[in-house]
Amino acid sequence: MSARDPGPPWVNAGAADARLIGHTIHALDEVDSTQSALVRLAAAGAPEGTVVTARHQRAGRGRRGRVWWDGAGESLLVSVLLRPSLAVTEAPPLTLLGALAVAVAVEAEGVAPGIRWPNDVLVAGRKLAGILAEAATTAEGRLDRVVLGIGINMDQAAFPPELVERAVSLRMLTGRRHDAGRVLHRLLGALDAGYRELGAGGGAGLRAAWRRRSVTLGARVRTADGREGVAEDVDEAGALIVRAADGSRLRVTAGEIAGAPAA
Repeated sequence: MSARDPGPPWVNAGAADARLIGHTIHALDEVDSTQSALVRLAAAGAPEGTVVTARHQRAGRGRRGRVWWDGAGESLLVSVLLRPSLAVTEAPPLTLLGALAVAVAVEAEGVAPGIRWPNDVLVAGRKLAGILAEAATTAEGRLDRVVLGIGINMDQAAFPPELVERAVSLRMLTGRRHDAGRVLHRLLGALDAGYRELGAGGGAGLRAAWRRRSVTLGARVRTADGREGVAEDVDEAGALIVRAADGSRLRVTAGEIAGAPAA
C-alpha cells in the first residue's frame, strides 16, 4: 500500500496456502489467451480460485472486443476463475474488485495509480492495466462462472506507435524492472480478501477504497449515449452515478464514458 492510503484490512494478503484464489496456478508459456485457457479448464471442472498465467498471449482480449497487446515476457497476464453465488445483475462489482486489487498490487511497486470507471488502471492518464470479466450463466439465470482477466504492463520499455500515447508500464514509470511473481502474489492476496468480503455480503470497504483511487468521481463525464454531467459515486452494484445539469441522477451500468469538455 502507498503511504497516502493505508486501506481497509482486506488488502493485507494472507498466507498463499490459506487462500481461495490462487490455490492452483497454471503457469503457461504461450497461449491463445489466458481467458480461453481458463475457460477450457473450467469446462473440465476446475474449482473456484484456479488461476492461469502466461508469458505471452497470441490473441489477448480487452473490453468491448479490443485486442490486448503484450510483448513476450513483458506483462503480467492473469485469469482467475470465480464461481460466485450471484445473479447476473450482481456481478459488476467483481470488475471494481479487479481494478482495486491491481491498484493495491502496483502501489507497493512505487507508483500511484488511479482507476477510471469501471476498471481501467491509469497513471498520468495512460493505461497501466486493464480488466476483462467474462461470465457464463445457468439456465436459471444465475452465474455459473466468471473468468476475471487482468493484464498489467510490467517491463515494456516502449509500445507500438498506436499505443504510445495511451499505455505505460511499471518499468517506464520507475526506471527499473519489476518482479512479476511478487506483483502476482500481492494481486491474488488482494483479490482473495476482497472476494471474501463481497461473499460475506459486505463490499462497503471495497467501494470506499475504490472511490479513493477513482479519477472519474468528481469529473465531468459524457456517457456512451451522449448524456453529460458530473460523476458522483458508484452504488452497491458497481453502477456509476452521474449528476446531470438539470439535477437529475443518471445511473450508468455499461458502456464507456469520456471526460466532457468544460461548460
